[in-house]
Amino acid sequence: MKRPSSSVVPAIGLGVAGLAVGSPASALSSNTHSIVGRWQQDHRCQQLVDALDALQLAALAPGMVGDYFPDQTPEELSAKPDLCSGARPLQHSHFFTASELFGSLDQDWNQVDDGTYVTVNEDTLKIGGATFDFMIQGDTLSLEPRITTKQRKEALRNPLAFSTAGWMVAVSYPGTTWKGVPCFGWC
Repeated sequence: MKRPSSSVVPAIGLGVAGLAVGSPASALSSNTHSIVGRWQQDHRCQQLVDALDALQLAALAPGMVGDYFPDQTPEELSAKPDLCSGARPLQHSHFFTASELFGSLDQDWNQVDDGTYVTVNEDTLKIGGATFDFMIQGDTLSLEPRITTKQRKEALRNPLAFSTAGWMVAVSYPGTTWKGVPCFGWC
């Protein structure tokens, strides 16, 4: 889900030219908990739908899978008998810099998220006002959103609109892992 301009993650307006060239995430720090680096995975529509369902946010799914179906509206998608029918995997990555910048890259290397993050402790981070648990084992990253009751209620009030809770699920793809990959100038 491409994040529209909002206050969830403040825009910082940096492209690749504004970031230092880096190494694979696992090679950037001797701290095994360092989030600094670029993390990549192949997103699958059903993974996102399943994660939303597990977090009691299933009603958000038609508004969240738009990247898989760019020519269809959430209303059109909600009428499909099998929401993910015809969806192909999409490569996606996040980058975290040592100067606490966060961003996401779509399958075409377009930056689709930007903001700042702060590491709260060795297994918690905040991106904008959103809190995530994270775990790094070797060169894999797991992200789990900490969605508050207020965020869940706000999302379910208008399930086809952008919401912090939906964005948090789309950022993390809970229950999946991200692979540390070379930064190629993004971190």
